[in-house]
Amino acid sequence: MSSWTELLERPEPKQHVVQLYGRDDQLLTRHVGQYLAEGLRRGDGLLLIATGAHTEAIVRGLEEEGGAFAAAALAGRVLVLDAEATLTRFLVDGSPSWELFEDVVGTAVRGLHAHVPGRSLRAFGEMVGVLWSTGQTAAAVRLEEYWNRLLEDHAASLFCAYPIDVFHGECETDEFTMLAAAHTHVYAAPRTLFASPARSAPG
Repeated sequence: MSSWTELLERPEPKQHVVQLYGRDDQLLTRHVGQYLAEGLRRGDGLLLIATGAHTEAIVRGLEEEGGAFAAAALAGRVLVLDAEATLTRFLVDGSPSWELFEDVVGTAVRGLHAHVPGRSLRAFGEMVGVLWSTGQTAAAVRLEEYWNRLLEDHAASLFCAYPIDVFHGECETDEFTMLAAAHTHVYAAPRTLFASPARSAPG
């Protein structure tokens, strides 16, 4: 199995990794920055859908790459969206609508691809974590399924995150089992990396 660093720096199309970060969101933002910064250097499109605090930290790190981030944004290679606001655009009675999700997020993905012909897209999505942290676990699992459906049609990889501490009994649920199975790899920061038995390889 690939190392976590390899998964972040050289993701395969349809790769869908998740980091369970507990209270250490600094480690999360560092890893997201690593994933997106490498995409920036490789000419990939970047989609960032995060909470306000995490967006600020991630973008600050990317701006330290010199003028590359600003130039990529001006060229249409970067799109930054707010996780909570974006969620409201496709939730219906508390559950994600595929048609609305495809219209909102699918349109964003297609727009980025139009600006990076022949290149891949790297997305970080925190909307699932927002749903999970507010007790909407079934909606979070459904949204993961929609992301995978979208990945099937695009040259893209996805990194998502949940504020779950697996070492303090926060994941003993059927929903968590379904959540893990929706990903190709699960990283329980800072010690554990495993491939999902259901989706152990992109394809």
